[in-house]
Amino acid sequence: MPVRDGRSRRDRAHIAELAARFLAEHGIRDYGLAKRKAARQLGLPDGHGMPSNEEVDAALMLRRDLYAPEELTGTLASLRAQALAVMRVFQRFDPVLSGAVASGAVSEHSLIELDIAADNSKDFEQFLLNQGIEFKVRDQAGRQAYLVYAEPADVWVRLLPAENHSTPGGARARITLARLEKLVEGETSP
Repeated sequence: MPVRDGRSRRDRAHIAELAARFLAEHGIRDYGLAKRKAARQLGLPDGHGMPSNEEVDAALMLRRDLYAPEELTGTLASLRAQALAVMRVFQRFDPVLSGAVASGAVSEHSLIELDIAADNSKDFEQFLLNQGIEFKVRDQAGRQAYLVYAEPADVWVRLLPAENHSTPGGARARITLARLEKLVEGETSP
């Protein structure tokens, strides 16, 4: 059985590397889609030993370090500064930064991903309308999510019930507003 386990690990690594390339070079923003496309291109069946999003993030960071460390470090700093500004606007909803901007695995196509505490989507939608913020409602795995149009990067907002909001989902990086303020301050310090 060790040969199969080794092959499975290699397959996962190859899928993660190719999915990272799709995310970085082709602007694919959906990790699941990038992984399925990578598996198909490698001739592996869908669902065959798929890597986690964290493994894809690690492959993205490796690509960044190899191909464009200075450029993407600047992109990360810019996206985190924008995320901080957006989180301050959404402060009453206790926003938490997640995804590529939280983990540092950004590409030029990365979105800012926020999880916010809102038991009622109507309250959040009314807030967006009152603030004059353009958005589109999307379905994500049976839950409502919002694509908020912003520059330079759009913001993907997932609503989480208040009781589940503080519980991290999986091993993905999550950064609170207070922690992001410290990170951004450290990135801009001389």
